[in-house]
Amino acid sequence: MNTEPAATARSLPAALDSSAAWSWLAVETQQFAQRSDLALRDVIVLLPFAQHLPLARAAWSRLGNALWLPRFETTQTLAASLAAPLAAEPSALSFDAVSDRLQAGQLLAAAAPDWSRRDTTGFELALSRLVETAQSLARVRLALPPSSREAWSDEARARLAGGPGPGAQERALARLALEWSTTAAVDAADALHALAPSAWVALRAGAADPLTASLLAHSAVPVLWLDAGRSLEVPFADGVIHVTGCSDFEDEAQRSAAQVLAHLARGEQPVALVALDRVLVRRVRALLERQQVPIDDETGWKLSTTRAGASVAGLLRAARPRASTDELLDWLKSSGGDWPGLDALEAACRRGALSALHQLDAARLEPSAAAVWQAWLALALPLRATRRLSLAEWLGRLGAALKQAGLWEALLQDAAGAQVLEALRLHGEPTTTWVQQAAGARFDAAEFGRWAESVLEQIAFKPRGADEGAAAVVITPLQRAMLRPFAAIVCPGADEAQLGSAPAPQPLLGDALAQALGLAGSAERRAAEEGAFAQLLRAPKLMFLHRRRDGSEPLQPSALLLRLQFAAERARHRLGAATDPRELQAIAARPVARPAPSAAALLPDTLNATAYEALRACPYRFFAERMLRLGEPEELDDALDKRDYGTWLHAVLQDFHRRRNSAEAVSDTELLRRIADEQQALLARDDADFLPYAAWFEQLVPRYLELLHREEAEGLHVRDTELALQTAPPALAHLNVTLRGQLDRVDRRGEGAQTRLRVVDYKTSGNAALRQRLKQPLEDTQLPFYAALIEASEGLAPGGVEAAYLALDGRKGVSLLPHAEVQASAASLLEGIASDYGRLRGGAALPALGEGKACEHCNARGLCRRDHWDETPADSAEGQ
Repeated sequence: MNTEPAATARSLPAALDSSAAWSWLAVETQQFAQRSDLALRDVIVLLPFAQHLPLARAAWSRLGNALWLPRFETTQTLAASLAAPLAAEPSALSFDAVSDRLQAGQLLAAAAPDWSRRDTTGFELALSRLVETAQSLARVRLALPPSSREAWSDEARARLAGGPGPGAQERALARLALEWSTTAAVDAADALHALAPSAWVALRAGAADPLTASLLAHSAVPVLWLDAGRSLEVPFADGVIHVTGCSDFEDEAQRSAAQVLAHLARGEQPVALVALDRVLVRRVRALLERQQVPIDDETGWKLSTTRAGASVAGLLRAARPRASTDELLDWLKSSGGDWPGLDALEAACRRGALSALHQLDAARLEPSAAAVWQAWLALALPLRATRRLSLAEWLGRLGAALKQAGLWEALLQDAAGAQVLEALRLHGEPTTTWVQQAAGARFDAAEFGRWAESVLEQIAFKPRGADEGAAAVVITPLQRAMLRPFAAIVCPGADEAQLGSAPAPQPLLGDALAQALGLAGSAERRAAEEGAFAQLLRAPKLMFLHRRRDGSEPLQPSALLLRLQFAAERARHRLGAATDPRELQAIAARPVARPAPSAAALLPDTLNATAYEALRACPYRFFAERMLRLGEPEELDDALDKRDYGTWLHAVLQDFHRRRNSAEAVSDTELLRRIADEQQALLARDDADFLPYAAWFEQLVPRYLELLHREEAEGLHVRDTELALQTAPPALAHLNVTLRGQLDRVDRRGEGAQTRLRVVDYKTSGNAALRQRLKQPLEDTQLPFYAALIEASEGLAPGGVEAAYLALDGRKGVSLLPHAEVQASAASLLEGIASDYGRLRGGAALPALGEGKACEHCNARGLCRRDHWDETPADSAEGQ
């Protein structure tokens, strides 16, 4: 005879550890069945997580009798065993991240057709919020008995009713989410509510499960609630708890990994690594994998961050018409394909400062680079369709591109790659529902790229870890660490940002409305997190770690951690500060000597002004850059900088002076502006990119022409622009050294024997630095070098050359800054070159100077090891 009340509750003693908790559950379930005279095989025991199922079954088997085994289930496993899922309607809510986001996009597009093009960011945000809210409302509705669902839907509609005003858009989205939520399939939920076991037993730990609560509340059979909740205020168990503060991110990661390794060295396993901070835990995982530690990761990470996901997303980004050359080169290098002319293509992009793909022209590329470019176009053009295509067509094109690039088989052989293909529905047998959805959704190229990236962002990749039970370390979320018999728990990231912070309210409903509709509010979610945190105290050994700074920002311990410390003090339970488990290693300082190589055989026979200036600034820099021919490649930066502006301006002025005396019947101002537009078009830069420099140029035009016209009135005329010269001055003939250079502008004054030339070097910088340079004429290299070069090239008499810098800063005017002593400086410079080259040809060293401005921004600093020199004074070293 059944004498048990309809609902009974038992509480798990706070002092029991996680292992003993399962024995307690088995005993309580057995006694409940005996008191109620229940058939055990018909008793259903609902547990919070699937990881608890083997623990409960093992505890039951330890009772040592021949009793029937109750059904240990979660609501998900129980529903799956009762009803096979039916094919959903294409428009129905399915709880599948990919399908639901696709359907949500179509719902929003129908409600606001131009939203995605008018405000892409806002549309994507609304899409995410719509899916989240619809799925949350559907779970609440399905948890109710079938007879109560319609009344709940009517009440929800009444609460969400409202007209225009603040929050109108959020309410409209919430109403759409509500109606969409009512389309979710009810067969599995109905089967659960129709189930009639002999009794229900439910373990309650952490966050409440609405479906479990509803099943037991509306049941006509005996019910036993087993409450495993634990408060921070209850007496402490016998476990050892440590709290450790770390200096920064890397220190926290290293100490966490070292603590895990220390537990394993003592035979304490499995060890739980609680994933509060996902980025931090990924770093800890990497450190543990270096030690070949078997790991089971229950959290995973986004598919978009895997190499396979990044490769597929990178292909779509590089295929965009406005993609950068950096994106293309990055994908070609990482794709693993055979691209024989890739280095030539990269060199062409860097040499020409081509930062955007639309700047590339196959006709201007060398054959190997052009072959790579043409192969890429053949691959990418199907992904650049200008018309809207169905999702099925886009996926077909993407799959064909992956196969054409040779990536398909590699992705199938990779665990993450196979999951990427499945997530994007490129591999596997599609469902009828998906086929209908993919045929109905239509995207342009940009929308398809955003859809693919959103899919990879939503789905987590869970790498295959060690075999079940063999993992020494289990990475798990805080909630799923509850009541699991870990030998030790390491919990990094216990700071104010990751643990115990105020949860964000439901984005479309807010807290009050969410609670009224049956969703968990902020207070409930905060309480659930606190309960899961308190459950960690059942572990025999527990370590919390937090860092004091996050980058440059100070970071406090979590409020929950502070509460734990206060509770421990009241209970006279000391929380120890663990010793650092890392082993200190004494590393002897090994400073390097200042380098001073000698390489007469590598000395170049041709010298330009920049090279000789490098020799004067630091001989070792000249050795690295000119003799070894080392150098950093040009950056492929899409943003224009002042150097790009200078290159463009040189081309504009060269073309202006070349065409100025032609038959074009236009004013100088009109011609200069026309050429500027033509040169901008050659750079393939639009007006938005060029706007700040176009404004500078507009100010420069009248000032440059004013100076030009004034000097022409005085008898000075432009003779040459961008004049390339190469010659061996008589002073260097015995050394067989040739000087070369490209002169920005050469002006001529007078005729015949009275002819004098002036070398003009354009500078787009302000004139203050140039004036400072000219105050010490012998310190300037460029103008004297050019003066010596043109004098030797044209056989001019001494004194026949002048030189000046022309500062072309349109904002501050145009300034001509002459070098007053250029002739003497040129003669001195040739003497210096002869002296320096003579010594270097004789085997003189090229020491690294390690001082001055040249050393502050030097590409060779890592080669000369400037920061590792032994700079101990000689007398100090002798005294040690």
